[in-house]
Order: sequence, then C-alpha cells, then structure tokens
Amino acid sequence: MISISSYYKSFKKIDPAIKKYISIRKVKTIPVIITFKRPLDSKTESVLKRKGLGIKYHLPFLNAVTGKINTGNFDSVCSVVEIAKIYFDGTAKLMGDIEKTEKIHEDSGSFPVHLSGKGITAAFIDSGVYPHHDLTRPRNRIVAFRDYINEITEPYDDNGHGTACIGAAFGASIDGKFKTAAYDCNIVCAKAFNSLGYGRFSDILAAMQWICSIKDKYNIKVLLLPFGCCCTYRHYDILSLASEALWNIGLFVCTCTGNLGPYEASIISPGVCGSTFTTGACTTSGPSSKVAAFSGRGPAEGKFDKPDAVMPGYKVTTLNADTDFIPGNRLSSQSRLSGQQYTQISGTSVAASMTAAAAALLYQKRINLSPADVKSLLKRLCISLNELKTAQGAGIIDIKKIEEYK
Repeated sequence: MISISSYYKSFKKIDPAIKKYISIRKVKTIPVIITFKRPLDSKTESVLKRKGLGIKYHLPFLNAVTGKINTGNFDSVCSVVEIAKIYFDGTAKLMGDIEKTEKIHEDSGSFPVHLSGKGITAAFIDSGVYPHHDLTRPRNRIVAFRDYINEITEPYDDNGHGTACIGAAFGASIDGKFKTAAYDCNIVCAKAFNSLGYGRFSDILAAMQWICSIKDKYNIKVLLLPFGCCCTYRHYDILSLASEALWNIGLFVCTCTGNLGPYEASIISPGVCGSTFTTGACTTSGPSSKVAAFSGRGPAEGKFDKPDAVMPGYKVTTLNADTDFIPGNRLSSQSRLSGQQYTQISGTSVAASMTAAAAALLYQKRINLSPADVKSLLKRLCISLNELKTAQGAGIIDIKKIEEYK
C-alpha cells in the first residue's frame, strides 16, 4: 500500500482523484492516464516500464499513455521528470435514455432542401452502431468501425444509445417517411461504451486517437462526444484536455451539457471545455420550445459561457437497435427488430447529435471552414427561446438557415 507521502503534497501533477481512490479502497493497481511534457521517447518508456507501468494505449495526439501502476511502484513512477500529469482513469456515462415506441413521425420538411451532408464524414464515440437499414441502404454509410470493449470487427450496438444518437440526425428510410438533416453523411463509429452505457476514459481516449489517425482518409470533419462525467478537479479534467486537442487539429467537436439540470453550474465534462461546441436540450424544434428541465446549466467551470446553444432532445424519433445482434455469431446475427424499427430518445446527447448534423451541412457547403468558423456561424443561426443564457446559450439552431449562408 502506498504511503500518503510527500508526493501528494509536492507533486501537483498527481490527480487528487487518485489519492481518493487509494484512500477508500484496498487496491493493488491504479488505472492511470499519464501525459508528458513532450512526445514520449523510447528511453522514457523503458524507464517507466522498469518502474512497473503496464501500458495499455499510446496516445500521441495527447502526448500520453494509459495503463496500470502497481501501488507499491507508484511513488517511483511519479518521480519521472518527463511526466506532466498523472490522471485517474475514471468512467463516463452516455447522456441519453431510450424509450420504446412504435410511432414514427413523417419528415417535417424542416431541413435544408439542397444539403444532406454528402461528402462529409461524422465520427461518434459511443456504444456502437447497429447496421440499421436507414444507415446502410441504398448505400452503407458506416464506413469505419472500431470496438474497444469486445474487439468485434463489424458494427453492432449492445446498448442502443449509439444507434439512437446517430439515427436521430443522420438516418433516412428509403421510403422517405423517416428523414433527418444529414441523411447522406458518412459515419465512423468507435465503440468505447459497454452494454450498460459506461466507458473508461482510457478506451475513450484510444477511440479519439484512432479517429485522429483516420480523419484525413475518411474526410472526418465532425466528432460527437455524447457522454460525460462530473469533474471534481478542474485542473485534472482529462476529457476536456483531450477534446481541446482534437479541436486544435481541425475537428469540430460536439459535446453535451449533460442531464443534471436545472441546477446552476451543472454542465459535465467534456461539455465544460471552452473550445468545443456544447449543446443543451430543448423540448421541440420550433420557436415555442423550452429548455428541458434535465438539460445542464451554465456557467461552466472556468467561467466559460456555456452552453453554446440548444437543440431538440426530448422524445426525439430515431432508429432502434437490436441489442442482441452480434456480427458473425450464428445464433444472434439475424435481426429481430421486425416492426420495431424506430424508437425515441431523450437527453442532451441527441441534442448534440443534432448540432453535429448542422455542422456537417455547413462543411458540405464550405469544406474549408475551421472549427471556430463553424462555431461562430452556428451561433449566428440561432433563434432565442427567451430563456437565460446559462440555459439556452445563443438559442436553438435554425438548420434551415444554413442553406441561405453564402
């Protein structure tokens, strides 16, 4: 067992959550994320391994690694001068609730007529994506999939949240009865959340690294992070740090406020990140809409003005997933959805997906926009709901106006 030594007092680089984790549990290993002052070299990596660090993932985009440290070796690892900070490898939760329904709303026609997201790819870090007909016909728009939970190579979704989030803003049926804003946008999905809707930071960060590595190949412009967690220690917020790094390499990162409203300063990480576009949830798509009671409120930690905007996030019609479907498994590879092709989802995660779709449409119109450009333009397209700025941000994004943008 680690002695609560001078390291906790003298090294600001150690996440206080690690100290808390050790103090309340008798543990032999500590799951960690370690960032470095400069890119990790082989010499430093060898030193860390000799000191007992078992590396799980390398994260060049963040100058970091993830892994586990034996408690008896923790002080020794902390002494390595090349280390910037050591974070606890915690858990995040998906921010949407699925409600079963047979009802499907006809296309409202409230989207731009001549924009569809064609030629653009949006990436998602979620519970997976089910190969629903509304995503795979007339062409399969799921162009890449990676599973960090079960290492299955083909798309599936054993929770349903990922399929629901994607379907609500990127799905479309062949008969035209169900059609969303970015119905022709390509989809990349990294599964970093389990069947219960929880994911380790390390798997999330590995998914981010993968998306970085393929963003040019697939023309990924938009990334949705429909999850979050409460961050007690603002200066040790690894999800926000990673989100900002992705923003800085040219990805438009969509985060959500979380579902802990209506309390003041209830926005979760990485929604508190100053750079990303943080979306709260409102009840409908019209100007008579209200901010949903569950939608997280600002201001964010660090006094950032959050949220940036709101989008529909209450009982949104979307795609259903066969959560028992496992690709390649003879007993579970046949879909059992039958007539239950659609469902409803509520939460700020689906609201953020709506923002991701709006961003994809902007990129279709102007491919060379920077993330900061898109953020500014989306805010200018908002209609106020006449609520507090800490609840609605700039208001609800009017997607129809994207077509008018020159």
